[in-house]
Amino acid sequence: MEYNLQDLPQISPVSSSATPPAVPSSDKLDGQRKLVEQELQQRDQTIRLQANLIELAHDAIIVRNPASRIVSWNKGAETLYGWAAHEILGQVTHTLLDTRFPQSREAVDNILERKGEWEGELIHTCRDGRQVIVESRQVLVRDEQGCPAATLEINRDITERWLRDAKVQALSETTRQMDEFLGIASHELRTPLTAIKGNLQLAKRQLNRMLKQDGITKEEVASTITAVQGLLDRAERQATIQNRLVNDLIDVSRIHAGHLELQIEPCGLTGIVREVVEDQRDINPTRTILFENPTMEVPVLADIDRVGQVVNNYLSNALKYSEETRPVEVRVELEGSIVRVSVRDEGPGLPPGEQERIWDRFYRAEGVEVKSGSGVGLGLGLHICRTIIEQLGGQVGVESKEGVGSTFWFTLPLVQSSGS
Repeated sequence: MEYNLQDLPQISPVSSSATPPAVPSSDKLDGQRKLVEQELQQRDQTIRLQANLIELAHDAIIVRNPASRIVSWNKGAETLYGWAAHEILGQVTHTLLDTRFPQSREAVDNILERKGEWEGELIHTCRDGRQVIVESRQVLVRDEQGCPAATLEINRDITERWLRDAKVQALSETTRQMDEFLGIASHELRTPLTAIKGNLQLAKRQLNRMLKQDGITKEEVASTITAVQGLLDRAERQATIQNRLVNDLIDVSRIHAGHLELQIEPCGLTGIVREVVEDQRDINPTRTILFENPTMEVPVLADIDRVGQVVNNYLSNALKYSEETRPVEVRVELEGSIVRVSVRDEGPGLPPGEQERIWDRFYRAEGVEVKSGSGVGLGLGLHICRTIIEQLGGQVGVESKEGVGSTFWFTLPLVQSSGS
């Protein structure tokens, strides 16, 4: 390629009168160099101090890159989680520690990206399989272009504090439930006593009135005796309710102390259920109680009285919480090596949140209205039922839908014959 002279840049000649650029003196250069060296030394000391503080910190301090891989892991992290730094550098934090987030990992990452920091509680799994609860503070570090460069994560073990607070909260809740229970118990135990006393007083007046009458006829005597008998029948029913409440209190105290004893023996489950159904039909002659069972007897190992208590509780609850015009269905069904007893009603049903809690001691479902019979109850019946069935090797449960009804069930293992 050829170039023309006119295409080359024109260079002006240096004038002899121009002032040459000033050159710093050697002393000044030495001074500047010393200042720079001092600044670098101070920065290096600061970095080393920060590194030492991080290394000596009791909290677990982790630095991870944008791919969540560990690039720094201090002594606190080694002590808390059980891995040495050289063992885990480059691994993904949340995979290594099996992190359980309060919401989701994506939610935490979104907050970090948007706000630059996140604080909350995480559950981590240590090297020995032990789970710890940590109070975590995470800060997103960005580079000069504003892109995520690293995440600094500081985790403090609060497992003991969390468990202590949980125990305090549980104790507070237990105290609240006990106070509520004592209030309910005092009222419910007093109710049948008041009814018993009232019926006995009325019966006594009727008899005194009859004895004071002169020339009383046989018809009047018969009428008075009939009235007195009705009052005594009502008193007897209230005494039965009182006895059931007292027995529930005794049973739950035995359960709590681990002293609920069962008299286990071979028996036929169908016969136990049938007897309870017939008793409830006699007590509630206006109610429709359907009973479907296998034609053959169902052999189980059980405490006859206790299993009858469970069936009676299920059935009396079904009658209590459903309209008098609606039927209640009882079933005994074989399911492989177990037998399933269920009681279905057409009552108000239970919301999902109540279906687990109703088995707890002292718990009474809120907003469930008694449709027929007595509303007396201490919130102990289903808790006792669950304990009895589980001690016999079975399970309990409920299937319920609001506005449709509930099916309470329990299962027991079948006794296998020697030839099977």
